[in-house]
Amino acid sequence: MKEETISKSIDGGSVHDFNLNRRVAYTDPRGSFSQLYPYINRVMCQLPWQNSRGGKVRELLDVKTVITNPYRRCVGGYGRNINVFFLLAEAMWIAAGRKDVEFLTIFNSRMADFSDNGETFHAPYGWRLRHWGIASESESADPGLDQVAEAVRLLSADPDTRQVVMSIWNPKFDLGVKTKDLPCNDMVMLKIRDGKLVTTIQNRSNDLHWGLPTNIFQFSFLTEIMSLCLGVELGVQTHNSQSLHVYEWSDVAEKMNDFFAKDVYTPGSAQLGLYNEAISYMMDFNFESEVPVNRLREITVFLEEMITRLLNRNTNGGDPEDEAGYQRYVHEKSIYFSAVYQLLKEYIFYKANRGGCLPKDRDQLLKGNISIVDYMPDYYQVDARWDYLMLARNFFAARLSNADPNTIL
Repeated sequence: MKEETISKSIDGGSVHDFNLNRRVAYTDPRGSFSQLYPYINRVMCQLPWQNSRGGKVRELLDVKTVITNPYRRCVGGYGRNINVFFLLAEAMWIAAGRKDVEFLTIFNSRMADFSDNGETFHAPYGWRLRHWGIASESESADPGLDQVAEAVRLLSADPDTRQVVMSIWNPKFDLGVKTKDLPCNDMVMLKIRDGKLVTTIQNRSNDLHWGLPTNIFQFSFLTEIMSLCLGVELGVQTHNSQSLHVYEWSDVAEKMNDFFAKDVYTPGSAQLGLYNEAISYMMDFNFESEVPVNRLREITVFLEEMITRLLNRNTNGGDPEDEAGYQRYVHEKSIYFSAVYQLLKEYIFYKANRGGCLPKDRDQLLKGNISIVDYMPDYYQVDARWDYLMLARNFFAARLSNADPNTIL
């Protein structure tokens, strides 16, 4: 990836601030939420248990999380490791406005548990944002309102506007409805200030470990696509969580707290190392149009084609005859998305071949995956510390039979 193609990398920095009394979590522009994450978790672990629909929770109300550098969207560390393949796949799926279960279950089989009918989700964020007013279960030919396209149009026409609000929660479909998939994030507000796209997300219910880190990734990915179409950079991203909580049935909070205590009090310990060392790249895309809303249409079609090919690869176990030509096309369009596509293909290859392997054979498979990831910095001309690559490598390395859990971040 040439420097003139992706012009900036965003380096890590130092820790920030969580004010319990004001309920505000603030990340330094040089860093990421990962550096603040264990501090918030430690506070949550000290709260009393209370009842909720999903089991007992420790809860803080009306918490504001301010992400000053949304390009640093990968969140983890201290025993909380993310599946970067799933996050990338889901973010693309949301941006494309899809609703199907099939694509997401390639990268996380448990996603099917949140579907009422096994085929679609009740409240998929991308569908709600790009097909407003149309139930995801409906087979209506009416596409509904594309709120993302309308937001891009309004912001390009008037960068000073304060009237761009996209809705996810729909009372007609959600209020009092029994479903496995009620939207937790309910509203997205957008503004351009100082040449940057500023985002505020309103959230009714936010799990600190299973919700907020994923939401940071999802919405920064979507808004970066919008900013790319508008020709501006990403500004501050704020998440307003009416209920931020951790569940009793999950041991993630306690495990993170234990890792955090070890890191703080043990000389030389560095459980956050991977997330501190990583850098992030901005998206690039060679648009044909200069019109922002047409640019959005271009990148939507581009993502749909990529998703379709990944679905076919998962189903058929191989690539179509024109795959080499398609990969050249993707590479010419976007170095960033070319690398993402290769990572997702590599995960599908791993998934298709891991079943029934003896440990030594699985190790060979994983070493092959790792070698591909290690080759990518030279091929794409990027820093090997690119967070997507580091997390992909970490994912495969953690599954080697001789993996040291103390070195897997």
